[in-house]
Amino acid sequence: MSSKISTVTLPVPIEKDGKDITEIELRKPCSGDLRGLSLLGVCEMQFEAACTLLPRISVLNERDLLNMDVANLAPLMTEIASFFVDTKR
Repeated sequence: MSSKISTVTLPVPIEKDGKDITEIELRKPCSGDLRGLSLLGVCEMQFEAACTLLPRISVLNERDLLNMDVANLAPLMTEIASFFVDTKR
């Protein structure tokens, strides 16, 4: 299993457990993290897919995502999609 970790800087800080969070670490998903998801939905950055996957690969939970400023969603979802891009070509 790859242990690639990416750090995403949030445009709008969020509050979690009484602390302001400005960065979120995302772990590259393994195949088990993708269970029940459409890979196409993940790569198309569909919100429902992100709400299922992000709690599996970060410290965020579903409530954090539902309360999050929309400006934070695009950077997080873009980083998830980048895990599936072959950059060796």
